[in-house]
Amino acid sequence: MAPPVDPSTAKFYVQKDFEGDEYPYSIGADVSVPGSLNDKFFSVNVGNNAKVIAWQHYNETGKYREWEGANPDISDIGGLSRFTVVEHNTRAISFQFKDSTGGDPLEYSIKVDAREVGTVLIKSNEDPLEWHLVGILPAGGPPVTTAIYLRDEKTGGYLSVGSIYFQWNADTSEVDIVESESFPPQLKYARKGPSAFEITLVDNKPSQ
Repeated sequence: MAPPVDPSTAKFYVQKDFEGDEYPYSIGADVSVPGSLNDKFFSVNVGNNAKVIAWQHYNETGKYREWEGANPDISDIGGLSRFTVVEHNTRAISFQFKDSTGGDPLEYSIKVDAREVGTVLIKSNEDPLEWHLVGILPAGGPPVTTAIYLRDEKTGGYLSVGSIYFQWNADTSEVDIVESESFPPQLKYARKGPSAFEITLVDNKPSQ
């Protein structure tokens, strides 16, 4: 059973099942795990008002995870190096990238530049497919604009350069992608969760 935790706090533990030394972090904490603890957190108990957004590596790359409530084993992230503790109703916007044009695995990529999370590179048809964090939007927050670059990794050429607009939907408490002419025409998107989207390459011809 998970030990008690303050509603606005996330408590990390150096062993699974909430054992060993504990390290509490409150909402608003943006943490690069110090070297002595890097890859050493193995469980976390998150208060009801909080959520943890976590990355495997210091530069917000590698695996990404969201944790709420009691998590007795977080080892599937492959070692925790960076995380932030946010309000529970904050949405972490994530993408998967699929190619339906018949290209080889990893042949195409989308690079997303987001102020909150930095530069994220996602390659097509990863094995296994991973979710990649591309933005963070607090409940009721202002729209987020994110640059996106679609590239052919074999030739090095860009098929399209555009942008994506994310907006909070007060009726559904979800994040919407706002239709825009700046969205790369070679891509389609499908909602897979309140703030998760599957991006699919449907045309591999460069924009004119």
